[in-house]
Amino acid sequence: MRKLLFVFVLVVVGAFSVNAQLLGFRVAANSGMLISELGTSDVPHPNAWPVSPATSSEKFTPQLSAGLEAELLIQISEKTYFGVELDYTRLKGVNDDPPVFNYFLTPYFQQYQDEFIISPLEYNTRLFNVAVNYKYFFMPDKVWTPFVKLTGVVALVGTELKYSGFAPEEFLVDYGVNDGADVLYARGTSTSEQKKWPAFHVGGGIGFDYALSDRLLFEIDGTCTVLNSGIIDGVPNFTYSREEGVELLKYNRRLSLTTQISVGLVFLFEIGDGGRGSGGRIDPNLPFFRNKH
Repeated sequence: MRKLLFVFVLVVVGAFSVNAQLLGFRVAANSGMLISELGTSDVPHPNAWPVSPATSSEKFTPQLSAGLEAELLIQISEKTYFGVELDYTRLKGVNDDPPVFNYFLTPYFQQYQDEFIISPLEYNTRLFNVAVNYKYFFMPDKVWTPFVKLTGVVALVGTELKYSGFAPEEFLVDYGVNDGADVLYARGTSTSEQKKWPAFHVGGGIGFDYALSDRLLFEIDGTCTVLNSGIIDGVPNFTYSREEGVELLKYNRRLSLTTQISVGLVFLFEIGDGGRGSGGRIDPNLPFFRNKH
């Protein structure tokens, strides 16, 4: 997290050093969810079939979550902005009818035994992101100013998978796990010795702004990204194969498709002499300037 903050500060300082005349500072709340994992699906281990419910599914139902983000916007032309964003996103989900995932049959699962308790599962994933955004306002003369954006993001992923609610009593007895510590997989959290997973994701989105005043804007946008990490749902991916008569569970690298909605405010200000119009007014090249004048 400290490394991401350091990168963010460097970019912000660089933005000011090039004497960018017109800047915006956006603060927003966000809510995101995992849509699906991409790539080749895991082949279930034969030992998982007999104990997995016939109606089970690997899909988790997304739950409402909330995060925060801040972005520095730098105008580079009449219709385009470059943005540097610091973002905290939380993704949650629950599966009331899960199968026995291959992960539970690997040596990486510390509570592995011959039998596994089938019970609802939930994941709680946190992403700490530094994003670079490009925004194009293709109708700057409208009251509602729509835009499209492209984004590239460096992320640190922390996740935790556990039973939904309290651990079943049988789990506490058979596995010797203390109440409240029913974590089945974790990375980058207080219950794990592993650091957060560094990952990269790219994507795009659409949104719009509405000028509340010359220097204050309301903004909402939706973004979809493909994330280079398969643990967003808290379950590491392993696929079954049989090679030369030997049964193997091999790590299966997957991508994750996520979506996020952000709602916030943009504060406009100027720096340097080049960005001042008559009497220090906002640069008329700003798309939103035309909404009020």
